[in-house]
Amino acid sequence: MGRTQNTGRDSQAVTVYYHNNPRLRSQGAAFHWWDAESTSLHDHDYYEFFIITSGQTNHTINGRQEILTEKTLYMIRPSDCHQFTPIPGQRCIHINLPVTEEKLACLCQAIGTSLSRLMQCPQRRVTLQDEEFSLFKRSARELNCLWESGGQEDAAAMIICEMLIHAVVILSKPRGNAAPGAPEWLDRILRRIHSPEYAACRVADVYAWAGYSAPVVIRCFRQYTGETVVSYLTKVKMDSARRLLTSTDLTVLDIAGRLGYSSLSHFNKLFRESAGMPPREYRLLYRA
Repeated sequence: MGRTQNTGRDSQAVTVYYHNNPRLRSQGAAFHWWDAESTSLHDHDYYEFFIITSGQTNHTINGRQEILTEKTLYMIRPSDCHQFTPIPGQRCIHINLPVTEEKLACLCQAIGTSLSRLMQCPQRRVTLQDEEFSLFKRSARELNCLWESGGQEDAAAMIICEMLIHAVVILSKPRGNAAPGAPEWLDRILRRIHSPEYAACRVADVYAWAGYSAPVVIRCFRQYTGETVVSYLTKVKMDSARRLLTSTDLTVLDIAGRLGYSSLSHFNKLFRESAGMPPREYRLLYRA
């Protein structure tokens, strides 16, 4: 797996080097399924995203122990030292997406953020929503089909990059939870905003769900999310638009309508401000 080195965290940790992975070395990003019961204590000279697709496992990271379950998305940094150990009676399988720092920085820049901003996100572990989880599993199946049929490395590389972009977006966006101390009604509204069932909701809907006056709702949003109602709702919708552009055949007009925008020009304007490019250009660049 690598050679033993003193990482400053544990003298027995093993470092895994990206140049030992041919695809990671040549393309900057790779993919594989992991179903072994355990790993050695190790770190990497690259980043790693993994998604638990079934089962549970013990996970030790930087000396802290935790149990990971299905639908967990996790980002591992080069500075992290971690290890998987089995839970009796559980067989854990996960998707693994290693990526070099240079490649990850390029992907972050392409979606209007930066690697340093990603590193500042308070969450490096999230529980995926059903729609998000299905997207990763579908992409993994597509990769398996491509490789089983032989060739098509360019298409495979694009799917891997798409999966990484989705992981970055998911980790970077609000997850529908307000800051500690927020009223229960605000938590309920944020969860609803992030639900695909309410993708077309509008600011007026938020006020109606709250049952309070607009000034009260606006004040609570600012206090507990750091955003206005409009900016919070727009960020969630633009994140959804990115996913729909790269994972479906819906037209831009259909996507705008699904997200509650009756004006295509207004939707295009908001998307350009968010992603730095028009929706059609984004789809051409990032759709596998």
